[in-house]
Amino acid sequence: MAVALLAALSAGGVAQADAIAPGGSITGVVITGDTSIYNIFGHDDPGVGVDSPAFLVTFAAGAGNVFDVTARGEIGCCGGATNQGPDGGAGPMSITGANGLSSLSGNGQIPVVGVFTTDTDPFGSAPPAALTFDANNPASIAPLLNQVFYIGDGLTGFADPNGALLNFIAPPDATRLYIGLIDGYSFTGPTGWYHDNPGSFTVAVHLNNEASVTPGGVPEPATWALMILGFAGAGGALRRRRPAAVAA
Repeated sequence: MAVALLAALSAGGVAQADAIAPGGSITGVVITGDTSIYNIFGHDDPGVGVDSPAFLVTFAAGAGNVFDVTARGEIGCCGGATNQGPDGGAGPMSITGANGLSSLSGNGQIPVVGVFTTDTDPFGSAPPAALTFDANNPASIAPLLNQVFYIGDGLTGFADPNGALLNFIAPPDATRLYIGLIDGYSFTGPTGWYHDNPGSFTVAVHLNNEASVTPGGVPEPATWALMILGFAGAGGALRRRRPAAVAA
């Protein structure tokens, strides 16, 4: 499925977006280094500097929506060389949420991340609890609505092109998947500082209509129920930034 170039108009620019159906794929999505996961529904990231809107994938709500997301490419930070992959750079990160989305912390700086929402803007609502990720041992996950989660390159292991695909299980009432980056001054505290990240990632998204279990995946609750029934019948898952110049 080709990437559509027109979507929701936001204060920070025009967000790329596309719709996906079960069994479908979206390829060639470019996530630039200044793309903030918190720039959604027309709300700019509230941090310092200019950022771009998160990429939007729309889909029909329902149980069994399981996504595979893979990312390739390199970005840099602080205006430096593009030498960091989608799993994130070395060092801790803990960024405060915004616009109704949760915080996120982990051991990789500026990784590719995602968040599921409904068609209702979460701005002004209480965000869900923050997640913590391990970039060296990423896991398949079933996040809550508005709960930012780690994607990285979408494979198990750190920067391992031979890793198994991870599964990202959407909440049954979700209709949107946003994909972007997460960043902040010194990689901690309020979100922001996306403007000095050169480079980009190219992302591909695939939607399964079932929780197909891969070596790195986990089954959704419905699959567990079937497994349990089967068992019963047989007898009973700090960078330091250089401050940006501020125009007078």
